[in-house]
Order: sequence, then C-alpha cells, then structure tokens
Amino acid sequence: MKIKFCGGLLLLFLLGVLQTNAQDSLQQAVNLKEITLDAVRINSPKRILPFSLSYRAFEAEQLGIPQNSLQDYLTTVPGLFAQNSQNFAQDLRLSIRGFGARSGFGIRGIQLIVDGIPETTPDGQGQLDNLPLGLIQSISVLRGPAATFYGNAAGGVIQINTLDDFKTDFVRIRAQGGSYSSSNLSATIGLKNNKTKAVLFQNISQSEGYRNHSQYKQQVFNANVWHDFSQESRIRWQFNYTHSPYAYDAGGINMASVEENRIQARPQNESYKTFEVVDHIKTGVQWDNQVSEKLRWESYVFYAFRDFEGKIPIKSNGYIDLVRNYYGLGSALEFQPNNHHRMQVRFSTANQKDLRKRYQNLSGTQGDNVLDQAENFYNTALSFLDEIKWDFGLVRAGLRYDYQRFGTQNSVDEVRLHSLNPSLGFTYTQLGNHVLFTSYSSSFETPTLNELSANPDGSPGFNADLSPSKAHNFELGWRFITPENTFEATLYAINTDQEILPYEMAEYPGRDFYRNAGKTSRRGVELYWEHQKKAWIWTVAYNFSTIKFDDYVLGDKNLSGNHLPGIPQQQLSTMIQYRIPSGWRLGLQTQYTGELYADDANLTQVADYFLANFRLSKSMGRFSFFGGINNLLNRAYFDNIRINAYGKRYYEPAPLRNTYLGVNINF
Repeated sequence: MKIKFCGGLLLLFLLGVLQTNAQDSLQQAVNLKEITLDAVRINSPKRILPFSLSYRAFEAEQLGIPQNSLQDYLTTVPGLFAQNSQNFAQDLRLSIRGFGARSGFGIRGIQLIVDGIPETTPDGQGQLDNLPLGLIQSISVLRGPAATFYGNAAGGVIQINTLDDFKTDFVRIRAQGGSYSSSNLSATIGLKNNKTKAVLFQNISQSEGYRNHSQYKQQVFNANVWHDFSQESRIRWQFNYTHSPYAYDAGGINMASVEENRIQARPQNESYKTFEVVDHIKTGVQWDNQVSEKLRWESYVFYAFRDFEGKIPIKSNGYIDLVRNYYGLGSALEFQPNNHHRMQVRFSTANQKDLRKRYQNLSGTQGDNVLDQAENFYNTALSFLDEIKWDFGLVRAGLRYDYQRFGTQNSVDEVRLHSLNPSLGFTYTQLGNHVLFTSYSSSFETPTLNELSANPDGSPGFNADLSPSKAHNFELGWRFITPENTFEATLYAINTDQEILPYEMAEYPGRDFYRNAGKTSRRGVELYWEHQKKAWIWTVAYNFSTIKFDDYVLGDKNLSGNHLPGIPQQQLSTMIQYRIPSGWRLGLQTQYTGELYADDANLTQVADYFLANFRLSKSMGRFSFFGGINNLLNRAYFDNIRINAYGKRYYEPAPLRNTYLGVNINF
C-alpha cells in the first residue's frame, strides 16, 4: 500500500515536470534572480551548488506562523523529521536523513548556526530554547553529512539568519493567545542610521500544556548591532539572554495508558516533580573585511554560559545540576585569483567546560550528592575549500582536519581523536533551466559529554565502551528552475559505522543510556516542488527512505536488517497559500507521516498519521490580525516517541484540535 503511494506521487511529480518543461520550451531563456548562500562556506548561488540544500525566507511579520517552535518554519524541507514540539522540558527533536533521531532531548548529530556563530557545542549538543523565533528571516538546511564545512556532529546543518533587512526605524508589537491557556507576547525594535543599525527583541511565552504536568514559561531577549566601518569592512555584535523558570515533563507512557487517558502524565513524573530550569547567555562578535578585490577575510569570537537544573523520574541520579561554559573563535581567508576560481582556508577552535552534579531525587527535593564531575571537550580544526567554475559547470572540493580532546578530572578518562573529512561535488549547468549535480561528503560524530557520563555501571567517569560514529554520503541530484516553478529531486546513499542509539535500563527507568550499533545503510529519494503564480503559492515536499542496520548484534539477538527506530519511512508535506487583494491571506498546510518503529528490535510499530493546519490573516494598515487551527481534522497521534524506552513507555500524545488568535501592530 505504501509503495503504491510512493509510486503514484513520483508519477504525479514527473508529469508536472514534463508539463512545465513543455511550456518553457516555447519561451526564450529567462534571467532568474539568484539566491546566494554561504551554508557551504563559500558564497555561491543555490542553483549551482553540488549539494542538496533547502532555503526558506520569511516575511518580517510572520503572520502565517504560530511561532511556537522551530518546527513551524521547517514543514516543507524534504528529509527532515521533527518531533517533541510540545515538550518544552526536552526541546524540539530534529533528524535529517536519520541523523539526530537518537536524541532524548535537544539536538544531536545536526549542526545549528545562528547568525554565523555556532549554536551547537563542541561535543555536538544543540538546543533551541534560546532561539528568537519572531526574528527569523531565513533558514538554510544542508541535508546531508557536512563535516568538511562544520566538523563534529554535522550529519546535517541548519543555518538560521535573523532579521537584518529593513530600511527605516520600526516598532512591532505582537500578542497571541490560544488553547491550553497559552500566550505569546513579543516586541521588536529596529533602529537605523547611515552606518549603524540595531534590532532589539523581547519575547515572553507560556502555556499550561496539553497534557498534565506539561506547563512551561520562558522569556527570550535578543540584540543585534551592525556597524559599517566602510563599504569593505563590517562588524556585528549579538547578545542573547534566555530565562525559563519552569518547563515540566509529562514523560512517556505505554499504550494502555494512552487508551485510558491520553492527557495523563506518567505518575512517576508527577511524584518526582520532573522539570527543568534554564538560564542561558550567549554573545559574539563577527568581522567581515574585503581586504582587496581578490582577498576577503572574516572572523568571529563567541562565549556562551548555560545554567541548567533538572529532575528525572528516578531516585538515584535523578536531580541534575549542570553549569556549562563554552567559547570559541574562527577565521577564514578567501582568495579569488580570477572570476572562475576561489579558495578558502579556515581555522576554528572551541572549548567546552561542564560542571556536572547529580543528586538523589527525593520526591522532587534534592538529596545526597552522588556525582560531582568536571568535564571538558576541546576541538580545533583546519580546513581548505577550492571552487572552480567553467562554462559547463562547477567543481567544489574540500578537506578538513579536526582534533578533539575530551575527558573528566580523572586523567584515565581522557580521549584524543583525529578526524580527516573530504568532500567533492560537481554541478553540470549546460542544460538550460536544468541543473545536474553529484557529490560525496562525510561526517563524524563523537558522543556528547552528557552521553559519555551516562555510565551503565553507575560509576563516575565516562562510558569507555561508547565510540564515535562515521558516515559517508553519496548524492545525485537534479534542479529545474523557472520564474514560476522550482523542482528538485535528490537520490542519496549513506553508510555509517558505529551508530549511537539510546536505551533505558530496568535499574534506571526514565534515564537514557547509549550504545553503538555497528553499521547502518540509508537509501532515499527527496522531492520538492514550488509553484508561484499571481496570488497563489503551492509547495510540495516528499521523501522516501530505507534506513536499516547492516550489522548489529545485541546480546544474543541479531538485529541486522531491522529499521532504525524513530524515523518514518516516508513523509509528504504540502502548503497552499492564497493572497486576496483586500489584505486577507489564507493558508492550508498538510503533513503525512508514515509508520516508524519505537525500538531496535522492531517489535513495536507506531501508526502513520495525516495532519492539516489552517492559517488566516488580515492586514489593515498598521494593524494585522491572524489566527489558525492546528490539527484541523482532530487526529490522535504522538508528538514524540521515546526510543527503546523501558516498559514500552514510548508515547507522548500530541494535542488534538486546538486554536490560536493574535494581533500584530506596527509603529
């Protein structure tokens, strides 16, 4: 049944291409506005990049976006799967072609870059709770391993750019309310003169949550200041402060509990008062300088501090106190000997220091200290990129060397790693509006400090049995771009060694541990179509993948041939938007998610589901009203699946039909 669904969609996609191509064959070549991106380090037009990359731009007012989660901005990126948008104690969980699916909280295996500065820590841990959603101007998603460009934990890359494109001073107030007593209030101020401009943003959001014991509150302040010393030299300073006084975790429950009452929390989560408190500060400076016509230099330096307090539903090790400092710098020198050749040398270094303490969780109060451990992760890297253009195409080659050193205050735990990652891509451009590309790239992923400190034997120090993973990615792609249509199709094959997967133990239910899983193979196809004509915008994204263990023996069980858990085999996302001249805007977004497995043994399959979300807005001068209905068809599905959870507590039920309404005021 599912194969027929896939085949039917492919046929529909190809028919659309043939019809559009037949129409365009009657026209002369058109000049298309190029989108130039730096997600692969050297600025290049997206159309000719030899890597699969998605780009999304957003209007400043974001009237069609609820601003509850980054998931709202990523709905039509093929190959990307998002979960956990409603559990603010665990944060949004993202995977790209399966990378990142293992994450119990936050982001793993995917690099996050915000306004040119890394959001991902040196050990590969990322979080999104400090992201100023209301400022997002554009997002670039590199859909595949990219260690040549970003080093550790770059199974994919999400590059986020916040608002910097405005011509005059402005003040914008946004107020939004919705189901479950949710509210979202924000203010944005933009200031500009001849050489300097600034954007200030303050947001306060809270909700009682759909499930019991799932309420949260958060405030985010963000500031960006740019100054042009000259036309060739520019500096940018950014600052972010996030305070979350509480975000409660309802936990995973089994199917019997779901059928009994889908909004209930796991009883242990309530009795142990599971929640988190976060204070996060980040600041950074970037400097770009066009030294000469052929030479460009850029650099950045940043510092971040995170104070985390959390509770998980176990007595031993159940009360967590983590203080994290991480900082780094990077610099790149780009040389362009002629119009067809560019080279870049890049250096970066970063250091992460975690002070991790664990206490007994005595029904939500702090008990005896059971772990007091200082942890460190240091990374330094040197990379070289070379891009050559000809009349018929483009070649991009790269090589990056990374050195990592990590451990605890116990010298026995110290590990030193060296990693060399090449990439090679070629784009053929002599087919009119058609572009063909092929590429090879790789990635490596060390376990995070949190994963290493989750020692199954309960002792301090690191889990000595946990190893880094490695991936090799091969792609073949095609793009077709006209003023009204964009088609993209990508085939990929990825082989990995030492996949890292989470599991729970009977002795510590509710706490994640990690193990390596031998080899895996990933094969897939990703399709994208966007059609813009007059007041209409149609968008379709589809991916079909087979991601399996090639070599995985767990105890006395041979799991080779099983599917990786937590990843659907196929997804289909559509978006229809219509603008009425009177100021009304209508939008309908749909998403089909195929079945997935909840465990390595593939004994539990989670059913597929189909969702629809409706958006409506009306602009009237300085005032704009907006609203929406989420889960329009009132489908019962799961917001998150906890992989390999003990006692089959895999399920975190998602909200049924819910609504929101708001107003936006410009001054």
